[in-house]
Amino acid sequence: MLAAVQTAFGAVERRNTIPVLANLLLESCETGLTVSGTNLDVMTTVATGLGCQPKAHAGITVPAALTHDILRKIPQGCEVTLAEGKNGQMTLTAGRSRFQLSTLPAADWPKLEDKSGALETRFSLTAARFAAMLAGVDFAISTEETRYYLNGVYMHELGGSLITVATDGHRLARAVLAGVADAEGMPGVIIPARTVDLVSKALAAAPKDAVLDIAVSENRVTFETGAVRIASKLIDGTFPDYPRVIPEGGANRWRFDVAALGEAVDRVSTISSERGRAVKMGWGRDTLDLTVVNPDAGDGREDMSVEAEDGEDVEIGFNAKYLAQMLAHMTGRATVTMAGPGAPARFAPVHQEHEAIEMTFVLMPMRV
Repeated sequence: MLAAVQTAFGAVERRNTIPVLANLLLESCETGLTVSGTNLDVMTTVATGLGCQPKAHAGITVPAALTHDILRKIPQGCEVTLAEGKNGQMTLTAGRSRFQLSTLPAADWPKLEDKSGALETRFSLTAARFAAMLAGVDFAISTEETRYYLNGVYMHELGGSLITVATDGHRLARAVLAGVADAEGMPGVIIPARTVDLVSKALAAAPKDAVLDIAVSENRVTFETGAVRIASKLIDGTFPDYPRVIPEGGANRWRFDVAALGEAVDRVSTISSERGRAVKMGWGRDTLDLTVVNPDAGDGREDMSVEAEDGEDVEIGFNAKYLAQMLAHMTGRATVTMAGPGAPARFAPVHQEHEAIEMTFVLMPMRV
């Protein structure tokens, strides 16, 4: 019961001007009790599998935060009983504990409407793979509200591949999964960051072999795996023509060890107290020189071995925080391609045949 309430509670806003939105909807049906939470933009419904008595109330809403806190403090393994009480209350009993909770009618509960009609596309894939596609790009989601069309993950289909993309204008991350033929014809949609977070948490709790069912229309998307169903509105906006900013070529290309570069960036960045401090990178034939300068404290320098595959030496600067976050989403060896010091740089892990998802990252340079 607690796990179901925790999952549904994630969709509830902490502050609400509409009273029923601070509640969870409990519904009884033939398959058992379901728990739902919503903020009008996204709704999470969890089938608990718990039995209901024939005379049980068809639906009722209870305070979300209070119910969650009570269940969280009940000893593990203790049987919980819910019963409709008098005067619009619900009785929650667990062991020797008994609580009377105020309720609101299920009739007040909002419904997420879908006006898409025949435009809906349905497809399925391994839950773990889609979780990786979200985890690989969600760090690049913009939090700038004025650019609302960047406040989520753009999902679209191209040539039988499912693609997720996120960007904040300073960095971009893209994940490509080939062989999702059923997604063909799917409209490109922007999944809100809040929904991405809820889906990611639900998939993290799913079994490794779980299957995720996705249904998409022009204004709504649903994700369903196991007992969890998440229905969400989409961001009504146009995502930028992102392929134009991904360097497809470039005269300069290097190969490097991801872990070694990540550790080096972390060390030289210690000298700076500013989160947006640039790290200057001098890419040479066999060596990469890293430098971070702090006018008030000094500077940090380190060099490491790299392999130049093509091109000339390049000196370029990147936001140290953005660079570190991007490197944290890669393992093994990777390549970087750039046209020059003022051009975007494309980073990509060296793709292995056994890896189903192909990742690409783009960083915009900083003046150093």
